[in-house]
Amino acid sequence: MISLSGTLSSAVQALDAQETGLSVTNNNIANVNTPGYSRQTVSLAEASPINEGSISVGNGVNLLGIQSVQNELLNLQIQQQTSQQSSADAQVSALTQIQTLFPSSGTSLASALSGFFTSLSALSSNPLDAANRQTVITNAQNLVQQFHSISAGLSAPIAGLNTQVTTDVAQINQLASQAATLNQQIAQQNGTGQGAGALTDQLNQIENQLAGLTNIQVTHGANGDSITTGNGTPLVLGGQSYALQTSTGPGGNVQVLDNSGKNITTAISGGDLGGTIQVRDTDIPALQTQLDTLANHAAQAQGYNQNGTAGTALFTIPTAVAGSAAAIQLATTDPTAIAASSDGSAGSNGNVANLTALQNSTLPSGQSATALSANLVYQIGNLTSTATAQSTALGLSLSSLNAQKTSESGVSIDEESANLIRYQQAYEAAAKVITTISSLFDITINMIPGS
Repeated sequence: MISLSGTLSSAVQALDAQETGLSVTNNNIANVNTPGYSRQTVSLAEASPINEGSISVGNGVNLLGIQSVQNELLNLQIQQQTSQQSSADAQVSALTQIQTLFPSSGTSLASALSGFFTSLSALSSNPLDAANRQTVITNAQNLVQQFHSISAGLSAPIAGLNTQVTTDVAQINQLASQAATLNQQIAQQNGTGQGAGALTDQLNQIENQLAGLTNIQVTHGANGDSITTGNGTPLVLGGQSYALQTSTGPGGNVQVLDNSGKNITTAISGGDLGGTIQVRDTDIPALQTQLDTLANHAAQAQGYNQNGTAGTALFTIPTAVAGSAAAIQLATTDPTAIAASSDGSAGSNGNVANLTALQNSTLPSGQSATALSANLVYQIGNLTSTATAQSTALGLSLSSLNAQKTSESGVSIDEESANLIRYQQAYEAAAKVITTISSLFDITINMIPGS
């Protein structure tokens, strides 16, 4: 029924709605410089009209709630690229240290290998020359030292990478626990009909931090988000978090286990954790295998020494390829013991010539010794440059995405100032309606006799 009391009720509703708008606008302005804050808006809808016969009269406004301005697709892109960039950064950090083991100039494996083969060539030309023999021993020792040094250098970062894996897992668990708590709070807020914009912003921040640690998948729900790793291992389901575990594997490396104890190390990708595991379990072993292969090829048949008696191989090398670079040793430091001859005759160079040929001839691995050495330098350089280029490109893309997010979800002082005036004027108008109706009630009451 159309009445003054009904009109008064509509005016009070309008007053509440505009007051909420003023409060939300004030909150937006207060958080204009708050990192991760998403602009909030008031959701209003026209109330169902009152119908009396052929007449339909408006019944005011309904306050539906407060909404946080979010672009979920944009948030997903930011999380994905944050994960990829963090992975690339982790790889760059570790690979840069390893790259110093393969300098392009000065003392290096390449220079030691070249010096060794050069001295062998000189010895092949004059197998009886004492100076040539001593130079071979010296250069062979330098080559052994290079193999030992680089092998140790490749192993050195492993301990630090294992520590980083443990640290990353601990941070993931801590953030997952915080996300679960926020999910509970969001559910409570939604249950009371209040907006959960501030809590949602906090949850988004945590999810971005998680993405920086590992690849994650996020599913949005009415009562918060479900978060899993890229391979589907649950981290957060509603108000419950599921902690990852770590254990030491047979080789001494730290492994990542899910909540039930299943080893998921090989399934981890993205983020600092994924990049760290990539270098530790793939890049370093590949470089070590190539180094071991090269060291294992430094073989020499047992010919005859300078005295014409049966000699031994110049190097002591394991039968298996694995560990050859760390285990290779010089079999003798006696120049006269070098088995240069293949038949025991004075001046024979057949045996040392066979060893010299390793420099450019195809080995069982399919490459020559020189090519293997060059490929090591190329591989570490390529890995580092690729990760660096990826990090740079992703950084530029992330800057663009974050700028887009700011333009959509960020606070504009000009826009909020206009809203402030708009809500203020509407509030004053609603208040004027209430004042007018109050006056009408007073007049009506005064018209009653005896009042």
